[in-house]
Amino acid sequence: MARISDRDLFLRRLIALSGAEGKFVSNEILRAALKWEKTKYDAIHHSLRQEEKIVVKRGRGGLLAPTGASKAERLKLFVSYSHVDKELKDRLTKHLRPLENENLIQVWVDHQITAGDDWDREIGKKLGEADIVLTLVSIDFINSKYCYDVELEKALERETEGKSRVIPVILRSCLWNKSPLGRLKAMPTDGKAVSTWTDVDEALTTIASGVREAAIAMLENS
Repeated sequence: MARISDRDLFLRRLIALSGAEGKFVSNEILRAALKWEKTKYDAIHHSLRQEEKIVVKRGRGGLLAPTGASKAERLKLFVSYSHVDKELKDRLTKHLRPLENENLIQVWVDHQITAGDDWDREIGKKLGEADIVLTLVSIDFINSKYCYDVELEKALERETEGKSRVIPVILRSCLWNKSPLGRLKAMPTDGKAVSTWTDVDEALTTIASGVREAAIAMLENS
């Protein structure tokens, strides 16, 4: 008889625990059922997520279920930016699209407001629902009364309450570290402004990778 692969064993045990209704199972329960070391479990878990064979959602220690039986929980990501930086914002959202395809996040930016909507109310609603807020920082962002005094203030307030996570993304060099954002870890690497990178796509890829890590941590550890 052919030996069952670790990958198939993981899925079979998950399906058995999930049941016909496709309920979500905690990582702790599944790992205990498999009797695997955490390193091995995490490697197979990561591989199956990449293959979209399993879906995850937030819960103590993280929850998962077989794909098809349940729907993945995507984190809502709000992009706060100055319209002066629209070009870099558009390039960054392209780099975030693979994370949407992976069912990790759902990106919202203000150009998704449709004609006839109350602009201010819709932004407030989406910001109030956001799990992650990316602040695309430049001198124009800091000097924007709406970005700085309205969106940033609300985002930081929700982070203090534990309702969301604010991630500063430094687009162009400025004294951002003298602002309330200075206490937060910024991206890309060491808060080096995207515009100063020789390869901008490399900087944006670094940001997307950081957002991915943050999203997975939020889904699996909340």
